[in-house]
Amino acid sequence: TESSPNIQYYASLGLKDMARRSFGYFLATQKENGQIENFNGYTVETGAALWSVGEYYRYTLDSAWIREVAPQLIRACDFLMAWRDRNKKEELRGRGYGMLEGKVADPVDPYHQFVLNGYSYMGLSRMAEVLGALGYPQAQAFAREADAWRTDIRDSFFALMALSPVVPLGDGTWCPTVPPWTEAEAPRLLYQKPEVFRSHGTFTAPDALLGPLYLVFCEEIGPAEPVARQMMDYYGELLFQQNSAFSQPYYSRHNWYQALTGMVKPFLNTYYTVISAHADRETYSFWEHFYRLSPHKTHEEATFLMETRWMLYMEQGDTLHLLRVIPRVWMVDGKSIELDGVRSYFGALTLKADSRLSEGYIEASVHCDRERKPACLTIRLPHPDGKRPVKVSGGSYDPATETVTVAPVGELTRVRLDY
Repeated sequence: TESSPNIQYYASLGLKDMARRSFGYFLATQKENGQIENFNGYTVETGAALWSVGEYYRYTLDSAWIREVAPQLIRACDFLMAWRDRNKKEELRGRGYGMLEGKVADPVDPYHQFVLNGYSYMGLSRMAEVLGALGYPQAQAFAREADAWRTDIRDSFFALMALSPVVPLGDGTWCPTVPPWTEAEAPRLLYQKPEVFRSHGTFTAPDALLGPLYLVFCEEIGPAEPVARQMMDYYGELLFQQNSAFSQPYYSRHNWYQALTGMVKPFLNTYYTVISAHADRETYSFWEHFYRLSPHKTHEEATFLMETRWMLYMEQGDTLHLLRVIPRVWMVDGKSIELDGVRSYFGALTLKADSRLSEGYIEASVHCDRERKPACLTIRLPHPDGKRPVKVSGGSYDPATETVTVAPVGELTRVRLDY
């Protein structure tokens, strides 16, 4: 999980060799039974590694390398499926049926954790996608098992939501909650089960950093489903300060959700709160924790870079979103934003956005891969003072989101906003 943003950022920049070298470590240390596990008994590595391989393929379409390592990928999928089979017990219906059990971080919590199953499902799902694209016969069985796994995870999720307490929010409403694993009946933070727990400088780690919100990031819960926003609501009320987790905040995936749904101010609140606290003023590398433990932490650095990538460009289905949650101050007169040949699910991408407000306009040009261009493209070009354009060319404009939508997308797209 902590190497995934590093590898995916390399792939986002087109550094294929660096990404493959990084995968090489995990493949070289793979066990005979197919499991990938290197650090301190963390059982989540296998799924996270497979997911990252799937992301790499989406960026690169590097079929030659996939074919080279396919036997190991298939062995890892078989390992996950066999592990899942051992948990298909009737007594676990609604409480972890078909879900993997194990610790996922430093605390020894060997339960049916949502984060473990989220990553593992996503790894198997990506392998079904990749191997299916290359014609491997195992792909259909992997896809069927992944679909069934997602159903089992959702069944336990909603069963536990029905048991878990509702909590009051600051606006006077009440919100349902969900525990981090199926053996519990409430978030650990609520202390429904008396126990002694503190880790990583906080009592909130299992819920904030490893909790059920990962099911949105890991594609078991859709971002448009009401429960996704409900989790964001109680996370923000109970588990965050300045929209940031209390410890190791780059583990929390709420900022991904904020970027995906266009929540500009919440995203930027998290983004700047966390970097200002984590980036060392002397070395410019990042600490792991707010309380200055574990220096030069590449997971934190890479996740910051991936958050910057989401700010600048982010995929959603067949749509590519550009500059969706940038600060509007980045578009003051004379400012430019450029992306030169970065990689996305839709191939190489080049963008240039220029603010020429002294001349009365902001414009942008986007060059997409001819063979892989998205079906739809959106680009947000916010006026630094919040003004609305009097004329828009190149696409349809939504004043509520300050976004131009272009569909269908050509190899070269130009948009201009006149004020």
